[in-house]
Formats: sequence, C-alpha cells, structure tokens
Amino acid sequence: MSQLRCPKCGAPAIAEHGKQYTTCENCGTVIYIDRSSVIFNYIMPFILDEDKARAVFRRWCAGPSLAKDLEREAQITSVEKIYFPVFLFRRVVGGQEKSIIKPAKGTTLPGLQSQVIPPGDITVFDSTVSTRGAEVIQPEISVETYLADLPGTAKEQALLYLPFFVFRYRYQGTDYISVMGGTSGRVHTSGFPGRSAAPYALVVGGGFLLAFIGGILGFITTPIFYVLVFAGAALAMLTGRAVVRTPEGGDNK
Repeated sequence: MSQLRCPKCGAPAIAEHGKQYTTCENCGTVIYIDRSSVIFNYIMPFILDEDKARAVFRRWCAGPSLAKDLEREAQITSVEKIYFPVFLFRRVVGGQEKSIIKPAKGTTLPGLQSQVIPPGDITVFDSTVSTRGAEVIQPEISVETYLADLPGTAKEQALLYLPFFVFRYRYQGTDYISVMGGTSGRVHTSGFPGRSAAPYALVVGGGFLLAFIGGILGFITTPIFYVLVFAGAALAMLTGRAVVRTPEGGDNK
C-alpha cells in the first residue's frame, strides 16, 4: 500500500496495490490512483535459505581463478541476511516498456549499486509480510533524485527490497566480503584471493618456446615443423585466458 492525498480536502488516503480507485475516508471523494506518481512498496522474498547459500558460496570458492585451497581454508566469520532498497521505475521508452533500477541507499558492499531485477516473486510489502530475521535496510536517497534524468514517460514507480546474503570470511589472515543474491545465488565481490599465476606462466612460456623451436626447425629443415608454431601459440593463448578469467557467478570490479 501507499499513501496519497485527497485532491479535494487534502486528507491522507490509502492507495492499495492492484486497485485503480480509492475513496477518501474524510470527505468520500472517489480518487483515481495515478500509478506513475504513487510509490508502492514491494519486496522479493528469499528463495535460498542459509544452508543452501553456504553451499553455493563453497562452490564459488572452488572457482578456477580463486586460490586453490580457498574452498577448504576459507573461514566464514559471519553471514547476514539483508533486504536492500532500490527504486523500480517502469517507463515507456520509444513505445516499449522498460524497467530501470536505481539504489535507494549508498553502500560500499560490492554489487549493490548496479542491480538488475533477479529471478523471483515480487509481492506487496506490508505489515503481513515476514522478513524471517533479515535486516531491512532503510532508504536514504529520495526518489526525486532520479526522476529528472529518467528516459521516456512514467508508468509506475516503486520501492523494492531485494534479498541478499552478506558473507564475511577470512583467508590466510586477510578478511574479505562477498555479497550473494538471495534468489539467484550470484556472488558479487570487490576482491578475492586469486590463484597463483606461476604455474600458468610456466605453461605459457613453454608454449611460446615450442612455437619458437617449431619456427626454427621449419625454416632450416621442413615446413611440417610449422605445426609446432600453431600448437605453441594456441597453448599460450588458452592458458592466458584461464589466468584472467573472472570467477563464475561473480563480479570482479
């Protein structure tokens, strides 16, 4: 539900989700609900519970670009459940409806300043909704901050609370923070313990050495040795890509 004011007497009136009209309890005026100016409150409940989230986090720790022993050695120091507020703007742009997400609070937690709507059910956030122990972060940014810069014409705007797990963990004496979507399981992180590149460097060097030897032999003996050039270059390129790969399901920002 959301509040608006009666255009006749100025008394507060309640705009219920899904209804096109409401009646002022003070003067009886029937009020048309303009969804482009009324802000509704929505929430997306968690799909993952903490046990499943911990399992997803451990699988993420086993990613190919993360420290080899991170899955085994990472010590989870805390897991928090939060609902983070964003503004959901539905706009008509070029004849098509477009959804735009903007944060309703500043934060240093990774991944929360650039969100898309994750998979999950969106429901009206009222007194009947249980947050099941999750902290509901209150908005600090006004919706008016964004209105002037939005494209197209307004169709609906809402305050939407998205679910996240905040993982704090320690590895080799250093503390890290990762944020996981409470419905998608996607992990966001601004820093992580990376896997040593030394073994990859040896393989890359060997690939280039193989290509060099193949070029020399092909020049002084027979062109068939040029196959070694292509094989060595391909080995070096594939190994190099493995070194710079971002962990699956995460953001490396």
